[in-house]
Amino acid sequence: MVLNEADREPLRRIGSKALQLARMSGRGIAVPGGFIVTSEALDRFLSHNGLQLSAGDSGLEDRVLEASVPDDVRSEVADAYAQLIESEGRSEIAVAVRSSCSAEDLEEASFAGQYETILNVTDLPHLLDSLKRCWASLFSARVQGYALQSRIDWNIRDWPMGVLVQLMVQAEVSGVAFSMNPVTQNNREMVINASYGLGEAVVSGLVTPDMYSIDKQSGSIHKELGCKEMKIVAAAKGTVEADTTEEEQNRFCLTEEQVRLLAEQTQTIEAIYGNPVDIEFAIKQGRIYILQARPITA
Repeated sequence: MVLNEADREPLRRIGSKALQLARMSGRGIAVPGGFIVTSEALDRFLSHNGLQLSAGDSGLEDRVLEASVPDDVRSEVADAYAQLIESEGRSEIAVAVRSSCSAEDLEEASFAGQYETILNVTDLPHLLDSLKRCWASLFSARVQGYALQSRIDWNIRDWPMGVLVQLMVQAEVSGVAFSMNPVTQNNREMVINASYGLGEAVVSGLVTPDMYSIDKQSGSIHKELGCKEMKIVAAAKGTVEADTTEEEQNRFCLTEEQVRLLAEQTQTIEAIYGNPVDIEFAIKQGRIYILQARPITA
């Protein structure tokens, strides 16, 4: 299923991440193109391999990783991948493979960051392996432990998962933006955290990013320089960590114009939702791409 045609799909079929991005794409927001492997594919995979589901089963994640993708699912994914390559007019592409669970952004808890994302996937075997890794993360001890801690009943039948396959943005700078200050809960202030390379370094807390606070009324910008100790960049396959230079560490990674453009984009998305949001973004050759958008939850 093509991402930009999925804005009216049921949440249970494609998951929260894919649905939100499909809606953003339909509103003219720059979202990398791609396709969605729907939750029915996971059902077919589990049935094909005779995998039984039960909470607290510590071995289920490994059995998912060891199981085989059914021929019909493999064929459908291969066809969608080939069409994405063709649409780009290239012989090969890199994609990001991202879990999109229907229970990702609950009002009482956010499972953001609990599920798997695989970056810089460069061929079909790697894509199929990444698909299984996303499915397996639904059954991980981390997810089940978080559900238990949040007092949420873990039941896979209530948590169908889609998987989003998107064109990879080989970001020069990336990060997260909040339409309200997530620490002070000040709704009159936006906050942007940014660093060099792919956004995983910021999202996972591996670096101290630059921070920008923007007053929504006056437009004034307060900046705090982060150390930006390292960056994550694409390798021939997958990603690697690289040191940032002293020059990179000692200058802000975003220009004032980029900060203002990101602030405008964040406010536009906030208006679409009608609630405070946080977004993940990537910048390549001066263009801003939105990689994720969701309401600010717990």
